Amino acid sequence: MDNRLKKLVISFPKGWVDVSEENPGGPPTFISELIEPSGVLQISSAAYLSGALPNPDMNALLELSRKAGVANGYGKLNHEESGICSFGMYGFVQFGRPDFPYIAVWHLTNGKDFIFSTFICPASPRIEQVNDVHQILTTLRRRNIFGF
Repeated sequence: MDNRLKKLVISFPKGWVDVSEENPGGPPTFISELIEPSGVLQISSAAYLSGALPNPDMNALLELSRKAGVANGYGKLNHEESGICSFGMYGFVQFGRPDFPYIAVWHLTNGKDFIFSTFICPASPRIEQVNDVHQILTTLRRRNIFGF
C-alpha cells in the first residue's frame, strides 16, 4: 500500500488494487479490478500537529465535503450522510454531473486528525462498488502504537 497511508489500517474487499503509481504526484489511488468501468477511490490524510484541536462535529464534516464539491465543480448535490466510523466520525456528500454521474466527497476525523477521500465514477456505479467504498472508509482506522 502507498507509504503515505502507513499510519492507517485499511481493509479492501476482494479485487481492489492500489494504482497510485499510475498517478505520480497524486494521492493514493485505488480501483476495483472486478468492475468495469471502475470508479477511482483516492484517500489522503492530515495529522494534527499543534494548536487548538479542530474537534469538528458531523455537520462541520458535511460542510467540508459540500464546499469541496462545489469548489471543484462536482455538479448537483444528490445525497449526504454522516455517522460514526472506526476512525471516529464521517460526513460524505455525493454529487453528480453528466460526465461523472457519481462523485462522493468524504471527510473523516477522530477529533484532531483528518482523512479526505473522493470516489469518482465515469458511469453510474454498481451498488456493490458504492457499498465497497462505504465499507473501506467507515472501517479504516489508525494503527495503534504497536503497528497494527
